[in-house]
Amino acid sequence: MKKVILAITLTLGLAACKGSSEVKNAVRDNGTERKKLACAEVHVDMNTTHIDWYEENKSVLNASSEILVLPKNYKIYGVDTSQLSSFFAAIQSGNTVSTVLPLPAPAGCQLFTLNNNVKNGAKIPQGMIIAAGECNGQKATFNYYRESLAAHIDWFDIQYEMMTVRAKGLPYIVVYEKMPPPPDPNKNQQQDKPEIIELRYDK
Repeated sequence: MKKVILAITLTLGLAACKGSSEVKNAVRDNGTERKKLACAEVHVDMNTTHIDWYEENKSVLNASSEILVLPKNYKIYGVDTSQLSSFFAAIQSGNTVSTVLPLPAPAGCQLFTLNNNVKNGAKIPQGMIIAAGECNGQKATFNYYRESLAAHIDWFDIQYEMMTVRAKGLPYIVVYEKMPPPPDPNKNQQQDKPEIIELRYDK
């Protein structure tokens, strides 16, 4: 009997450490729907302020009225706008908050801690929230303005970016690895101009 009780207790404990389930009711501006939760394997206390990320198909951007300039490789995530707003409002109020970020490989899902990063005397647009994040010694910066999120993440030798695009009025977060600019094809073709030295002889 004791072994059975111990087994049940252990099972419940492991379930509590797992975090949220993979499928969850996602609250969107157009209603509630069942969505697959990204990074469900990373434990986040559901009772604390955080951001849930919902995996989306790239086809959702076909309905966008914006002119989109997208990287070659990227992923799309849906977010709850009210949850996103509450998250950054907590940061603006001086709270320290944590949330998982769904980064591409090799970083993967990482739990970042964020704080307000607005410098004293800094002139920023009213309503803009700037935050700094950290995870395992790696840094990130976040900009939240008019329900749009932009982020830059330095993960060891890799840089990741997040930007917000809209389709049918709903925000979607594009996450991708920032690639270095292509090499200048004309750089190696430039020939050095010969140096002209003028010699004068006094008669």
